[in-house]
Amino acid sequence: MNEFMKAMEFRHACKLFDDKKKISKKDIGTILNAGRLSPSSFGLEPWHFLVIENAKVKEALGAACWNQPQVTTCSHFVILLSKKAKFFKKGSEYLDESFDRRAKDEKSLKNIQKAFDNFIKKDLGTDVTNWAKMQVYIAGANMMNAAAFIGIDSCPMEGFNAKALRKAIIKNVPSFDKKNYEIAYTLAFGYRVEKQKEKIRWPLEKIVTFIK
Repeated sequence: MNEFMKAMEFRHACKLFDDKKKISKKDIGTILNAGRLSPSSFGLEPWHFLVIENAKVKEALGAACWNQPQVTTCSHFVILLSKKAKFFKKGSEYLDESFDRRAKDEKSLKNIQKAFDNFIKKDLGTDVTNWAKMQVYIAGANMMNAAAFIGIDSCPMEGFNAKALRKAIIKNVPSFDKKNYEIAYTLAFGYRVEKQKEKIRWPLEKIVTFIK
């Protein structure tokens, strides 16, 4: 636990990376696997990770990200995608496949399907698209913490023009599946060049309430 908390202190929003240092294939695999192993509502894993290593592609996407240096100096620029709402409609192939791999028998399968259908229709407090993006944030947080644990810096980035970034991705990343995915947010990974600033957080007593 002590080592984990050290990693939490180490992690910060790195604004400038050493563009000469690259993350190894093994380490980026560890980071991405932390995202893959993350929890998600109903176990639906509504994410896809688009990993940009190519310098020219990163530069092409940078303008849509307010020209922030994290994009072009990082080792790996990860665009976290979320599945579109159509994947979560009753009877979709994706839902059926997702629930079928978890159900023990036909009865449990029907119970899961019914529970999810009720959740979407009656209990979900937001739209399905936003709900899917919320799950992606869980994966991204785990990826950043995993990176910090092995001494790799990161920066979560919502500072981008969504329409411009989507357009830039479509133009520069032919493999991007625009019909099935939305952009949730982005993460930059690499190695810092500047000293980490003091981490400023509210004390626990200001943000925690115990009900006994």
